[in-house]
Amino acid sequence: AFDAHICQLSGGPDVSAANRAAVKKVKAALEEDPENEGLAGMLENLKLVRVCDGCGASARDEGVRLRVCTRCRQAFFCSQACLERSYERHKPDCTRLRAQRKARERAEAQSKEAAQGDQKVR
Repeated sequence: AFDAHICQLSGGPDVSAANRAAVKKVKAALEEDPENEGLAGMLENLKLVRVCDGCGASARDEGVRLRVCTRCRQAFFCSQACLERSYERHKPDCTRLRAQRKARERAEAQSKEAAQGDQKVR
């Protein structure tokens, strides 16, 4: 249940980061093929593998409901208290992930505006 801590202590990859990347890829694949039950099941399983970035509590554990960090929208915590206890450790990643998300959103908005501008010119 403490995969995130074990990986951090061992210098291995962050389980949560790998999970987030996998969830993102499966969601993209589901958008292309929404009727694919195999992908839907895979997404559900990936969500159950998530762990609290603070204490390592698993989404599979009874009574655990993971909530996403509202700043970075990438990390998961089992409670506000757990987020507060581990925020100093989470803060550098949170700041980086939030900046990346904001930059991606700006780029997508600019791309969309450019595409709309191209359509008006034609």
